[in-house]
Amino acid sequence: MHFKIFTLLALLATTPAFGISLESTIQTALANNRELQAARFAVSKAKGRLAQAGKWPNPELELSGMSEVVFRNEGAGAFTVGLAQTFPLTARLSLARESARVDVLRALREIRNRERLLIAEVRATSIEILESQARAKALEDLLAASQKTSSLAEERLAAGQGSLAEKSLSLVDQRRIANELDSARLTQNLALMKLKTLLGLGANDSLELSGTLESAIQNLGSPSSPKSIHRPDVDLLTLEEEKAGLEIALARAEAWEGIRLGIQYTYDQNTDEPEGLGTDQFLGLAVSIPLPVWDQKKGTIEERTASRNETSARLRAAKLVIENSLASALRRVALLRSRLAAFDTQTLAPVSQSVEEMTAAFETGRVDMRDLFIVREKLGQLRLERIALQSQLALALADLESTTGNHPAIRREYLAATQEKNQ
Repeated sequence: MHFKIFTLLALLATTPAFGISLESTIQTALANNRELQAARFAVSKAKGRLAQAGKWPNPELELSGMSEVVFRNEGAGAFTVGLAQTFPLTARLSLARESARVDVLRALREIRNRERLLIAEVRATSIEILESQARAKALEDLLAASQKTSSLAEERLAAGQGSLAEKSLSLVDQRRIANELDSARLTQNLALMKLKTLLGLGANDSLELSGTLESAIQNLGSPSSPKSIHRPDVDLLTLEEEKAGLEIALARAEAWEGIRLGIQYTYDQNTDEPEGLGTDQFLGLAVSIPLPVWDQKKGTIEERTASRNETSARLRAAKLVIENSLASALRRVALLRSRLAAFDTQTLAPVSQSVEEMTAAFETGRVDMRDLFIVREKLGQLRLERIALQSQLALALADLESTTGNHPAIRREYLAATQEKNQ
């Protein structure tokens, strides 16, 4: 996988114009998008917190000594060595480890959701480029037809059969089409620059998107009723709800800080009348039990309970939004497919045939040029409208893919993450 991506990026950097498919843009963006690469470090940070979570506090070594030498007395004194360890009274450490484990899962879901949004943005930008390419191709065909008509008009004028009005009208028509063509090419270049940024390429790197709107629609497909939804953002809210429950339990457990056990050894040198200085040795045990009298973490528990309730409400809202968005996306795809099919058969086909007939009639002098240009302009507008319909359908399919999270890269990672969580 990494070798294929490296080869693709090498070709992008070395070839003057490399045609990249719609699906290849997705794989390149997932591997090379700079913001996504930076975001992936969140997983490493969460894993670092997991490695640190739930550790026992370090033992404490205590040393103390006292003597009366400085007061020029007989030299009595004492020296004490102690070793203490705090032991948890509750499941605080295990709860902290579980909370950190959930943080790792949350970081992974956050990356998956960023990838889902990145795929949707790459899809939309690529479709914008394909639409601009289709518009430019249609306008180039119209410009060629207009130039052919202009040449015929000049021939008729030279033969004394035409008029200056026809020549001027032809020039105006050519300039109108040429201006629209320049606009379509500008849109294409700007969208291509945006796509380069999404793919992690520089402004001077060569990139050319291959394919057409028809191929994009075919590749995206149109599931009538998706069997499953793979939404990392919903998983993220579910994990946040789980973490909030753990944080509540952790706050209750933290009210008891832990029992402190220590062993102490004391060497004591003191004056014992009438014998004088003598020595004693002591070995003792110290126990410290915290009492949650003043700080019972009630405020923290209340705050975290409210946070869990908030997350639960956001989760319910997200599920409703996804459900409605899915219904809307399916209906939008169905309506656009139906409209595009009707547009081809009921509008574009008869008008195209009419223009062909009028063009043939113009060449024999039976149709006025003004009438031909009017009908041809309408046909050009209809072709551009069809391209816009295709673009809307492709965007609707891309939106449906993003709504369901059914892109193979997201679906595969979703299933793997689900198995990991169940384990």
